[in-house]
Amino acid sequence: MKTISFLISAWAIVGLVQAQQYDYNWFLGYDYDLSIEGIEGSYMNFHETPPVISPIVLGGIMGPSSAVISDSLGVLQFYTDGCHIYNPAHQIMENGDTINPGEVFDIQCDSDALGYTAGTQSCLILPDPGHARRYYLFHKHISYVYDSIFDVVSDTLFYSLVDMSFNGGLGRVVEKNVPLLWTPLTYGQLTAVKHANGRDWWIVNGGDQNNTYYKFLLDAEGVQTIPFQVIGNEASFNGSGGGQACFSPDGRYYARHSAPDGVFLFDFDRQTGMFSNFQHLMAPTQSFRAGIAFSPSSRFLYACTRDTIYQFDLEAPDIGHSRMVVAAFDGFQDFFNVTFFNAQLAPDCKIYINSFSGVSYLHVIHQPDDPGLDCQVEQHAVQLPYRYARGMPFYPNYRLGPLVSGQVPDPPCYGQVDMTSTEETAPAPHAPMEVRLYPNPARDVVVLEWPQPLEQEVAVSVYDLYGRLRLEKRLEAGKNTLVLETTSLENGVFFVHLKTGNGDVQVELIHVLK
Repeated sequence: MKTISFLISAWAIVGLVQAQQYDYNWFLGYDYDLSIEGIEGSYMNFHETPPVISPIVLGGIMGPSSAVISDSLGVLQFYTDGCHIYNPAHQIMENGDTINPGEVFDIQCDSDALGYTAGTQSCLILPDPGHARRYYLFHKHISYVYDSIFDVVSDTLFYSLVDMSFNGGLGRVVEKNVPLLWTPLTYGQLTAVKHANGRDWWIVNGGDQNNTYYKFLLDAEGVQTIPFQVIGNEASFNGSGGGQACFSPDGRYYARHSAPDGVFLFDFDRQTGMFSNFQHLMAPTQSFRAGIAFSPSSRFLYACTRDTIYQFDLEAPDIGHSRMVVAAFDGFQDFFNVTFFNAQLAPDCKIYINSFSGVSYLHVIHQPDDPGLDCQVEQHAVQLPYRYARGMPFYPNYRLGPLVSGQVPDPPCYGQVDMTSTEETAPAPHAPMEVRLYPNPARDVVVLEWPQPLEQEVAVSVYDLYGRLRLEKRLEAGKNTLVLETTSLENGVFFVHLKTGNGDVQVELIHVLK
């Protein structure tokens, strides 16, 4: 017998475009135990709160050059390890082999331990503004320096174009290894932010050991090269190798943290793509390891060093003097020290922080919009099924909407958010259908019931996380109850699409437990 419980996703109501759940599936891990067939990894599923964590067999090593993308409803599309592109079935996608070709690929992509090591944030996936089922993968190529696998330089920025409408939803790479820029670039630190129109994307990467910032605009016509900008302090050699960069959730700021250089903070204009108001914030450390993330409201900036997490208040009169230590490494070990490295704001409005060494724990900032120690840093808070190797998915704010004067941007995540609809918070264009799902929990069947007979027919479809149709029924006009048998559904999370003749769509999440 099965038991079914239901979760209503506030962000998954009213159509595919409004959902924007591109960052709901995280993969981490590498081939740690060679006695286990396949590449063992950890799956963090943000369709639920707290995220469901489970083991998973991965197609590749999710190290520092990894990236994962889902569609707007949170259905897994594909991922990359910097060597290949893998489809939702964890197989190399058609034409998805051999991205970033060259000597590094030949040596490291066949290794069970190395993988492609182009630096954290060296792969970035963005939805194509002009095509609903296409995605651009931006990826950085590296070359060895002095014939050493431990000394590399990032020398080229490529893009590859993935179309998920091919092969029954398993996708095809329709363009591959298209060069955008041949020049020494920062090791990693590739990031993006929505244009002021809320549709297109600004893509930014810093130059190596200088203060040059290269920019591109992704719009419905493709990738457009924008004149680079020289601003702020130059990065040091060490500073160009182990840091992280990101935009604030509201798009107003760009920050780059490269130890030992500290934090480079800029204002950003989403309309013109220009940086301004450079500020240099100190984050003392003796290590090259560095991470950075903004709080959901964009007020607080967190800078991670190996042993310390700093918080800066961007609303303070003097941002540099607002620096506070909110965590110091507590000495915890998982064979290696579980210290601080890179950070990422997650869909649940918490910031997750990984470690440089091969460990199985993540740190969490539970309340990143609260000042000082109230932000609640919990060290080694999340234990994963397997170890990971520096890698963690990095995402821009896919939920950032158009820039409207006097309007607060949409929340970047679903936690800590007042979902009450008012004119000021831009309610959804269609009210959700008043449907009740019961019993909760249930056994073998689930009943969908409306308070009164429907005026028009409703199509009900159930999809799994791979986007495969699993159940399909229609409720005729004049009726108000539909029974779905769920005996064919295995343990997992499923989407229930309710679609009327007017095109109104409501999405519910079903969690099936055996």
